Amino acid sequence: MDFETGQQKTSSDLKNVRISNGDVKSMQHIEIIPNENSIPKDILNDSSKNNSKPCPVLRSVAYYRKELMPHLSKDIFKQNPIRLAGFVICGFGAIGAFLAITFLNPAWYFKLILGLFIGFNTGILGFLTHELLHGAITRNQRLQNIFGFLGLMPYLISPTYWKFIHNKLHHNDTQKNIRDPDAFPILKIYKHSRFVQAIFPFTPGSGYKRSYFYFFFWLSFHEFVAQIYHRFRNGIFKDLNHKRVTIELSCQLLILGTALIVTGPSNWLWVLVIPIVTQNYMLMSYIATNHNLSPLTSDNDPLVNSLSVTNHPFFEWISLDFGYHVEHHLFPTISSKHSKKVHAVLKEKFPNEYKCMPKWAAIKKLYSTARIYKNSTTLFNPETLKEYKTI
Repeated sequence: MDFETGQQKTSSDLKNVRISNGDVKSMQHIEIIPNENSIPKDILNDSSKNNSKPCPVLRSVAYYRKELMPHLSKDIFKQNPIRLAGFVICGFGAIGAFLAITFLNPAWYFKLILGLFIGFNTGILGFLTHELLHGAITRNQRLQNIFGFLGLMPYLISPTYWKFIHNKLHHNDTQKNIRDPDAFPILKIYKHSRFVQAIFPFTPGSGYKRSYFYFFFWLSFHEFVAQIYHRFRNGIFKDLNHKRVTIELSCQLLILGTALIVTGPSNWLWVLVIPIVTQNYMLMSYIATNHNLSPLTSDNDPLVNSLSVTNHPFFEWISLDFGYHVEHHLFPTISSKHSKKVHAVLKEKFPNEYKCMPKWAAIKKLYSTARIYKNSTTLFNPETLKEYKTI
């Protein structure tokens, strides 16, 4: 951010940001300086400089907290340990359905229902674990590690890895080019990364039919590949406890592998494939709306780089109000049980800055805009050359 003008820097200002070491898979491994002067003129035209959406002045999380805190009850900052019961209920629900498929061997349509039920329960476990590892349920690190390990096991995600990648990197550098592992890349990275080019057709807004599978696999695929490959090659993981991540992930693989051997290949569709696509859809249909329509930002301003989405009350309940994501980025350690209280104050205090829309509208917009950034406020399809404004 330029502190004299109060304006956010765009991709043309990122001349001193280097991506290093080789091949740039997942924003890595090539010595390149993102400088729009080196982008071919048929891709970078005058509109990227002159007609891009003006960048808003960025404010800090501390600023928003100072404005909001006097209007919020102190009770909302207390932990919500009753939600540990959710782990027990959903865990036994998923295990019970697995045992029924394995040992009762019901008709295929009952197996389908039971497989969906497993995915439904592990999906809720995903929402619960997200809240747990932020410290909103309990501050007890041992309980966080135990329940976090179990809650993330269906996704094959180490809780140590998740705390690092999500709590530290994503929350501290939200929508910051290269530093935020959840942010989609700039055009310069796309042009030099075979990995980004390969996954582009699967991303919402690419125009490919296969992009409609994105919600059903991306979370599990993205995080697993990062844990077994990217974390060893990307400098942003240098402070991660790699040994602990390897042990946790190996234990998860051992437990789930044993379960697959017990149930047998004939049941893998019901106990593995269907639960994976179900739980991924439950989480990714929200995660994709959280930031992927928003601008890249040089400094973390949740009212600029994040979006809240509303849904039918039942779906908000089973997702633990996960859609209220601006609220979460402002107060990540409060239980999402209180998100709507923060939501009400945000609408009152920042009616023009706060961004919120129905979930269906956000998903529709995702699939009508591309996921590559031409600059901080312009999304770009590198194949059709069409440009779209961020929200």
